[in-house]
Amino acid sequence: MSGNAVQRVSLMYRVGVGMGGTVSFLAAVLLAGCSTPPTAKKRALAELYGLRQRSAFSISRQEYWSIEETVARAESHLARGERKRAEVLFDLAAGKAKLLSERLELAQAEKDEPQPSSRDAVSKQSADWDDQLPPPATDSVSPGPPPAPESPAMAPPSGHLHPQSAPAPVEPAEPQPGEMRSVERVEPAEAPETARPRSSVIIGKRFSYTVGKGESLRYIGAKFGVNWRRLAQLNRIDPQKPLMAGQVLRIDTRRIVPRQIDDGIVINIPDRTLYYFRNGEVDRVLSVAVGKPKPANDPEKRDWHTPTGNFRIIGKVKDPTWRVPPSIQKEMKEQGKEVKTIVPPGKKNPLGKYALKTSIPGILIHSTNSPESVYSFSSHGCIRVFPESMEDFFNSVTEETTGEIIYEPVKMTVAEGGEVFLEVHRDIYNRYENLDEQVKSIAQEQHVEERIDWNKVRQVLKRMNGTPEKVSF
Repeated sequence: MSGNAVQRVSLMYRVGVGMGGTVSFLAAVLLAGCSTPPTAKKRALAELYGLRQRSAFSISRQEYWSIEETVARAESHLARGERKRAEVLFDLAAGKAKLLSERLELAQAEKDEPQPSSRDAVSKQSADWDDQLPPPATDSVSPGPPPAPESPAMAPPSGHLHPQSAPAPVEPAEPQPGEMRSVERVEPAEAPETARPRSSVIIGKRFSYTVGKGESLRYIGAKFGVNWRRLAQLNRIDPQKPLMAGQVLRIDTRRIVPRQIDDGIVINIPDRTLYYFRNGEVDRVLSVAVGKPKPANDPEKRDWHTPTGNFRIIGKVKDPTWRVPPSIQKEMKEQGKEVKTIVPPGKKNPLGKYALKTSIPGILIHSTNSPESVYSFSSHGCIRVFPESMEDFFNSVTEETTGEIIYEPVKMTVAEGGEVFLEVHRDIYNRYENLDEQVKSIAQEQHVEERIDWNKVRQVLKRMNGTPEKVSF
């Protein structure tokens, strides 16, 4: 394209955005004399730009982030030279983005109907103000700081230490390592037909655990899906000092199930948990490790986010061989490590003894040779499962089992007696501007705004301890 044509496109781009976004811009490009049709990548990026202009991520976040993840996967394939696969994914992203864009335009058109009278407008404004969170109130409770980001390098040491506080009374049987079965279930009240329930049950329980020889806080946290810093806070012990064999710890594995399905797998990234359903019931719950976020102190470094979206199990492998992706080989080289291309089965294989292949390119659900890394954000995108839990899970899952990876840091449910419970995790991938607004949105969907004590909500948001807490009056 000539220099004058480029200037015309630049001018028409600004005009196009003012006229309504992506469609006008694409028309301007064609009028400027660009005779080559846009590639799938260009179409996808143009549609995605249009969604960003409409703030689609705050209106239909799950669909929007699914499109973002599809584009990211396409870029990954393109970087590996897999152009055909990349084109297919870019085409898919462009199609999904266009459909979402059309839906948003239709919704906007419905809103642009004749304006109400001034009296109605004042009433509507008052209602909007009433929906806002009340101003902060002084609270005598001084919550502890939210847990810091997970980091394998910061794991507390293993070893021996006398309890620093009297141990809790020993309670009934401990669950199996890495899994929290539905011991205590709080059934929700039936939601109105217009509500879209986010969850339907609280699972897990509070119990006491006797520390085994050589076990650390991080190892125990990985076993049961509990942040090891939270574990230290709950038991009032110094996380930098080793535990003593025989020491008794209090553990809380309660959590809200984020989705209710008939059969299959749901993995929620913020709470690092895999939920396996059979016949409409939660069959088992496994703590997992998921992809690393972008380092806060090194914004130029890439992230290793676990992608969201639907998938199915397309293969099962015992004693897998790890073929190291080029991207991880590059990281090894940058870190001054020995660059490996293939790692055979054995103790040094990070995939462990069992691996489930998913239909998402490059994403496995697998065991690990580093148990303490489970229940953290430390993988290159794969889903790591605690070794002692993976064998049974591997044998239970069949090929063609379907699943979904979701991203929901805020979960809410209504118990049988009408009490509202809120569970908040860190927005580790920074996908939300404000979790307060997310709580408000979910409360509106479940029609429970009037039951909620918003002072309690603020305290839960400050703590972000990842356990269900009552927030109703």
